[in-house]
Amino acid sequence: MTASAPELIAPTRFNVRPLTPSIGSQIHGIDLTGELDGETQAQLRAALAAYGVLVLRDQHILPADYLRFARIFGEPDRHNIYLPTLPDQPLIEVLESNHAEGKDARADAWHTDVTWRSDAPAITLLHGRTIPQSGGDTLWASTAAAYERLSPALRDFLGGLDAIHSFEVSGIREALLGRREGGYGSTGNAEKLANARIKFAPVVHPVVKTHPVTGRKVLYVNPGFTSHIRDIPKEQSNALLNLIYDLFKTPELQLRLRWEQGTIAIWDNRQTVHYGTKDYGEQPRKLHRITLQHDGVF
Repeated sequence: MTASAPELIAPTRFNVRPLTPSIGSQIHGIDLTGELDGETQAQLRAALAAYGVLVLRDQHILPADYLRFARIFGEPDRHNIYLPTLPDQPLIEVLESNHAEGKDARADAWHTDVTWRSDAPAITLLHGRTIPQSGGDTLWASTAAAYERLSPALRDFLGGLDAIHSFEVSGIREALLGRREGGYGSTGNAEKLANARIKFAPVVHPVVKTHPVTGRKVLYVNPGFTSHIRDIPKEQSNALLNLIYDLFKTPELQLRLRWEQGTIAIWDNRQTVHYGTKDYGEQPRKLHRITLQHDGVF
């Protein structure tokens, strides 16, 4: 089995506290209000590859600071063009639930961000702005650790398969029709959905990929956006996908984050799936999201 995360990274510019044996670490000793030197940036990128998810607490920073920090990991890009953004920062998306204003952004299904595009983002960041008193946690699961739990024969079999990904598997379809707010606004209609179908046709991704930094094999399917495995009967596709999805639900492969105002989470979409719990009722919740460009390799 590939070396564990602590063996892959030993930073000297900040402190790392692993949050679980399989995934995630908390970073201490970083000031994001100014420029970080090149060595610190390199160590942060290495830590993200090693742990899959990085958490920084008490980062009460301006959007410009947040955007500068994100650029350490790649170039920001608008992958999900249907989400609202900050008025003065068009690369920072706003995920907001506010019952009084009819806003209901949610991500309460296991998914990897925007795999319905061929150039799905390599990395995503969230910054906690308005946090419920209770509820609203985010969970991540390691798709590398999930792969390593499979039998060798099943790994080999899945390694020869491709899967179809589409935004229509998710709630985006209903949102574009105006039947679900979900952070997309409520002005959808059939024409909006038709245009999205033209712009974003279903794409094909291998079921198993290799992470370009760690070399670990990962499972690149998710319940949020994967329609089916190509070239096998639907019922067999469903059985295989459900077997994989059950692994994602294994607590030993997961990290659960309790948000606080000022918390930043950075995760590597190439080796994780995540789930945003929708258990906070009518409490307001707002997160600022930045997604980074496809790395051109994975």
